[in-house]
Amino acid sequence: MKQVAFYQLTPSETEEHFLNIVFRFQVAKSGTIRLQLPIWRPGRYQAQHFSKNIPHVRAFDSAGEVIKLNKRGTSSWEFQGIKNQHVEVRYSYFAQQADAGGSVSNEEMIYVNFITCLMFVQGQEEISCEVNVDIPKVWKVSTTLKESKKGLWLAPSYRELVDSTFMASEEIIQHHWQEGDVHFWAEGIGPTSMFQGKLLEAYRQIAAYQLHWMGHFPVKEYRFLHWIKGEAFYHGVEHRSSTMMVLGPPDRDLYDDLIGLASHELFHVWNIATIRPMELWPYNYAEEVYFPTAWFVEGVTTYLGDWFLVASGVYRSDEYLASLLGNLKLHFERDGASKQSLIESSIDLWLDGYGKAIPGKRVSIYYKGAIVALALDLMIRKKFAHRKSIRDVMVLMNDRFGIKQQGYALADVYQMVEEVYEASLTNFWRIWVEGNDPLEGPLNELMSFVGLKLELSDRGLLLNQLDEDLNLDCQKWLQGIIK
Repeated sequence: MKQVAFYQLTPSETEEHFLNIVFRFQVAKSGTIRLQLPIWRPGRYQAQHFSKNIPHVRAFDSAGEVIKLNKRGTSSWEFQGIKNQHVEVRYSYFAQQADAGGSVSNEEMIYVNFITCLMFVQGQEEISCEVNVDIPKVWKVSTTLKESKKGLWLAPSYRELVDSTFMASEEIIQHHWQEGDVHFWAEGIGPTSMFQGKLLEAYRQIAAYQLHWMGHFPVKEYRFLHWIKGEAFYHGVEHRSSTMMVLGPPDRDLYDDLIGLASHELFHVWNIATIRPMELWPYNYAEEVYFPTAWFVEGVTTYLGDWFLVASGVYRSDEYLASLLGNLKLHFERDGASKQSLIESSIDLWLDGYGKAIPGKRVSIYYKGAIVALALDLMIRKKFAHRKSIRDVMVLMNDRFGIKQQGYALADVYQMVEEVYEASLTNFWRIWVEGNDPLEGPLNELMSFVGLKLELSDRGLLLNQLDEDLNLDCQKWLQGIIK
């Protein structure tokens, strides 16, 4: 009989914000069985140790007898199992991390990022999973999981389960559209006024352009999920078939934040969920996983996520250039003199987290990484008169690694870019990725191709046009026409 793991999540009636969780499975082989809760989640390369939200774990056999568990680490428990033994694990989880990457349980809603709270048996990450979430019958649900019968949700494997989320509330706004054979939804909790024509049309344009630009979409369904909170907030998390975006408050104009975040997270369907570094294929949830290409994952996505806004027609050229300047400022005015390379800072995310490091140490893999992506795009466009661009790099990465489900190394990134560029770029990698030299001069040399120049003034960094109007190469770059 095919093995299936079963999970039941029930909001506690006696302890506020706690989820009572039952995990049932069958032992595949006699010996030491290790129960593991992930210590990190894809999309945030930092150990978060979700087990800090679990006060106690118990296990029982099919007769109700207690199975002795031995805690072996911050997030793992072991016991001696017997082949075909049925085991039920019971624990509670404090669900009050109210951002896009956490889990929340209260009287108004449940939002579960399954990777934060569902254990697995090490070695059984590929078996099918069933999930039941105990919610009021009148509540609506938004999830990428498939419902087999009322209240029972299925995932082909634990890996796919924890790359999914579950949102339920009495009122969830839902909009659906189709782009080719791909189904899209924009869903969320918040004021109805947030989900009106302008935002939905922008989502449609962005999605249509990205699908056409890459020529292949890895999934058949995708959901833009929202939680519009009452307080100031900005956070998004990517998943293979969805993104969760938590923003607020609703009395400010969230349009620019939403479309920028949505475009960024959508491109992660390719650039991490599909085109993935070898160190993350497959994901090891039990350990910190260091990889030197986090700048490529986040930097390229940051650059393209914003550029897609103008190329798809959602932004005007001046709006995009203002956004670009904002990102350039975040590097040059904050981290431009930092001592680390992009490779070092990619690894040290696990050490420093996403907050401030010590002064002058780390660069942002998002913003300096985006500058490298911008430089590559302009360099390729200049050499080939726009007949090639960074698009050729990403399509090639998808063909060689993504579609084949093979992980890439740093050397592969270099090779793919050089194959598109048709020349060695050893000096480029040494200066832009492996070094920490100032980039204002080299970047200005490339930006002059599109009639732009970075200048420092008493008002800070400025992005000026060399001519009164955008030059022809700048127009071609920003129009993003796909032949």
